[in-house]
Amino acid sequence: MDEARVKSVAQRSKSNSLWYALYLPQLRELNSALQKKYLDQLAGHMQSVSSTVSFHPQALICEVRSSLKYFAGIDVIHQKLQKLVGEQLQQWDLADGFFYAASPTVSGSLLLARSGHNALVYRPENLRSALGQLSTDVLDLNKEQRRRLLNMGIRHLRDIWRLPSDGLCKRFGSNFVNQLNKALGKVAEPTLNYIPPPAFAASYDLPYELENLNQLLPIADELLAQLCDFLRRRDLSTSSLVLFLRHEKRDSTEINIGLRMASRSQQHLTLLLETHFDKLSIPAPVVAVKIEVKEFDAFFAKSDSLLKNEPSGSASYSDSNLIQFIEQLQARFGDSHVKSVSNATQHCPEYASLQLNYKEKPNRRGRIAKPIEVSANPRPLWLLQEPKQLNINKGRLFYRKPIAIVSGPERIETHWWSGIDVCRDYYVAREHNGSRLWIYHEKNGKRNWYLHGFFA
Repeated sequence: MDEARVKSVAQRSKSNSLWYALYLPQLRELNSALQKKYLDQLAGHMQSVSSTVSFHPQALICEVRSSLKYFAGIDVIHQKLQKLVGEQLQQWDLADGFFYAASPTVSGSLLLARSGHNALVYRPENLRSALGQLSTDVLDLNKEQRRRLLNMGIRHLRDIWRLPSDGLCKRFGSNFVNQLNKALGKVAEPTLNYIPPPAFAASYDLPYELENLNQLLPIADELLAQLCDFLRRRDLSTSSLVLFLRHEKRDSTEINIGLRMASRSQQHLTLLLETHFDKLSIPAPVVAVKIEVKEFDAFFAKSDSLLKNEPSGSASYSDSNLIQFIEQLQARFGDSHVKSVSNATQHCPEYASLQLNYKEKPNRRGRIAKPIEVSANPRPLWLLQEPKQLNINKGRLFYRKPIAIVSGPERIETHWWSGIDVCRDYYVAREHNGSRLWIYHEKNGKRNWYLHGFFA
């Protein structure tokens, strides 16, 4: 196809567009984050009449020329949107009215809708006349630009048409002129199109009831194959999905599969599902299987090592192997039985560490957390829930057998404000067999010695 024909086709396609603008002035009082949230939800409703929806301040615009024949006219489209959008606005306790307009250009429809005239302009040659009747208040201008237009005696867009473009560009800037040219269809106009959030659900109705879960594995594996293909096509992964086993006259059995590291590996997901099946008992035979994704994540590829094995011939281990192993433990024993240890900004050893559910992800919202400073002094991995008092015999400390102090002291004074005054001197001690202990000496009260933890 030659260049002239390409331009001809592009021009014809452009002239055939009809953009429907939906303007919501009641959103102006809301903050930008809430405006974006509401517009995202309303864009989902507009997708019922158009596959092309774009965002603008307090407005949504969609292309409806291709939908006119299907809906038997723009009036039906407007009535459908009026019902959907009105009900949604009422749920948000906002005024359920809105302004609308349609024209061959995006900016033209937006300006017409801002005017509140609810105008419909089907033909490009009628657009200039329709826009010329509008007040300059519909333009997106700053305070200085509005003052200049007022001083020049310009009240309507038709007054601007009479002025030379070079002078307008010099007085008001190129953005002002581009805004008008876009409305008239003289220059190309990019749009920020709405992309709906991904959603995946796949099900399979069994031809007969099954009680043996092992017989469901091939069916579940096929559904997981569909899921992984869906994720690969969209360059996504998942960290949370649910398998529903449906029964006759019983509530469905839900199997929640949570991953600490998002994945789209069919082999890994199948292995986790098999582990869940090993410990699962169902209340009734299964009549259908369904898989639904609860959370999508961006996919981050990892390069495998060029050398698969270590030079010594021993197997090579990585963080991903460890995470997959932990996820199998979760599937077998349950989430509450697998914990991770995290530091807390506390000086008192009893409160300086936290136990979290292992699949909890730090920095889930993507924000970089400030690193927690930890003591440079040695700390044991295993702390006793209650410190154990040590015996003293002839000036020597005893824990089963005599122990010897290796290093210390480290003074810890804290929690005086809470009524539990902690004032201790901590030492590292060694048992007769070489194991190391973390002990402390009270500086207040009875000044006893206690064992508080064991070093690895």
